[in-house]
Amino acid sequence: MMGGRVAKALWASGLLLTTLCAAPIRADEGTEPETYGIATLPLPAPPHRFITMGGFGSSTFTIFDGDSGKMEGNISAGYIPNFASSPDGSKFYVSETYWTHGTRGPRQDIVTVYDAKTLAVEKEIPIPSRALVNQLHNFGLSLSGHRGYVYAMQPASSVVWLDLKTETAGGTIDLPGCSMIYPIGDEGFASLCGDGSLATSLISDKGQVTTTKTKPFFDANKDPIFDDSVTDTAAGKAFFVSFTGLVYEAKLAATPTIEKPWSIQQAAGLPVAGTGVKELTWRPGGHQMITYHKASGKLFVIMHMGNYWTQDAGGSEIWVLDTKKHSLISRFPLWAVPTSGSAAKTKPVYFRNIQVSQDEHPVIFLLNSEGNDMVLDATTGKVIRKIEAASGGAVYVSGM
Repeated sequence: MMGGRVAKALWASGLLLTTLCAAPIRADEGTEPETYGIATLPLPAPPHRFITMGGFGSSTFTIFDGDSGKMEGNISAGYIPNFASSPDGSKFYVSETYWTHGTRGPRQDIVTVYDAKTLAVEKEIPIPSRALVNQLHNFGLSLSGHRGYVYAMQPASSVVWLDLKTETAGGTIDLPGCSMIYPIGDEGFASLCGDGSLATSLISDKGQVTTTKTKPFFDANKDPIFDDSVTDTAAGKAFFVSFTGLVYEAKLAATPTIEKPWSIQQAAGLPVAGTGVKELTWRPGGHQMITYHKASGKLFVIMHMGNYWTQDAGGSEIWVLDTKKHSLISRFPLWAVPTSGSAAKTKPVYFRNIQVSQDEHPVIFLLNSEGNDMVLDATTGKVIRKIEAASGGAVYVSGM
């Protein structure tokens, strides 16, 4: 199968049913004739399925079974795409961009709808624009999955909202000075703004939009917020984490409320981290450094030892935090797998992407640019398996 938007054949996981017949089967061999077919993904999705963006050095979304470590399939995508899954797991959505002549020509921004079982394209929804950045919160769905939101930057910061029941673009909401999409139930979404406030955009059943802003709750010049902070759309809850390690818990609603921040370092019995360039301490960092397990209220953060403005650095530990008690539960060191045959620990491996499954026995998925991708037990931090070449720009799991 070929084509930029056509789902590739499922392989490597044992799902590929196609076989090659090099020679005719003789009747006296006592074997059945070989057959071929196209496999499908099991639905509902297994709880430990995860999807990476850009694995194997390509612009694709690759689907893995975290329990077996095998690849289940992948979806070819356009330029710097973003991904979302419907709440029931039956559809995959990809926001992507194409040029008619590859790297030039008229530009086409679309959201492609895939059948999550067959990976067949169901629909292409044209949209007027989108932001050409692979970020977790550049594309999101409402709680019911009836609306989609695409962050755009043409000609200025805005959000294109989609009616996914009719599979059409509903309109564009201008958001000057604000970015990112944090869905609020089925009512709309919130965005972080450069002045330190939170903008809330509500969309009526008739498509009318009302946007309001809170008072500033952080200083974007002194201690910005990570755009990959996490939300629980069903509970209307968000955890915004700053570069120094302050956690702001917010209630996302028509009138949002934001609680007084607490410190990740202080939760671990360390002094609150400051903004001094010579102040060496444990800090959050990476590309997608925070994830949240909704049922337990645990926040998982990739941490590294560094000074201020090292927020892009990968981390050598995962800190597990109780968001109700504002306390540290565990610290999981991340070590390289020895290659010399020795059982001794070697140097740390630095990871930049993390997600956690949302089931009763959660596992952690870790990615880095070196291909040292791992699945860990979320309770003990024990490495369950390593998956080579699964690294990518982001990692997605069901229920997040």
